[in-house]
Amino acid sequence: MIYYYDLHIHSVLSPDADTLMTPNNIFNMANLKGLNIISVTDHNSFKQLPVLYEISKSYDMLFIPGVEISVQEGFHLLCYFKHIEDALSFDALLDTCNHKQGYDEKTLGRSEITDIHDAVIDLYPYDLTLSLTLSLKQLILILKDYDHILVYAHVDRKKHSGLAYIREYPLDAIELTKNVNNDFIIQNQLTNQIIVYNSDAHQITDISEREKMNQMELESLTMESFFRFFKNG
Repeated sequence: MIYYYDLHIHSVLSPDADTLMTPNNIFNMANLKGLNIISVTDHNSFKQLPVLYEISKSYDMLFIPGVEISVQEGFHLLCYFKHIEDALSFDALLDTCNHKQGYDEKTLGRSEITDIHDAVIDLYPYDLTLSLTLSLKQLILILKDYDHILVYAHVDRKKHSGLAYIREYPLDAIELTKNVNNDFIIQNQLTNQIIVYNSDAHQITDISEREKMNQMELESLTMESFFRFFKNG
């Protein structure tokens, strides 16, 4: 079966996301756009995950617990977990790797944590957009204890790209932006990689539409089939 996905969406927990990126708004928009699989991947934190997971139960789509990790080397990765319990356990580790540096809300925006009705119930006090004190090598070792998928994020961008690390540290997939030129894939010898195309949506209207680029063929709309897609090629 063919399913449509967007595996890189930011909620209001990410300080650089628009205030309309609340959990219910995200699911409603993804549903309106006909998506079958989504992941909300906030910067370096799963603090919004429990509410997202509860809301996901009301929708006929596959929700993947995910996060965008900024490693010490300065580039970004997308990490997806099979089990919500593992994601929440990993979140405690992410907190220990945060620089605990405050930020200017007027400049960066607020890191909001909402309840199931999208009401703000707390603010995350530290800058989630900074790189963690966690290297790629350390991250790979830690994740061996979890059922996970690890993806190089937006490697065709000039900023926060892990392109230079792909050969030395091959992961489960790479993410490219939808504006990538095919020459980029050929020149960087990426044709043998599993590639995903996501929105990296920070605004509600930027969540992906149903397009050929963001579709995948799975045996069924289940977590097991989703993980087999990446682990078995």
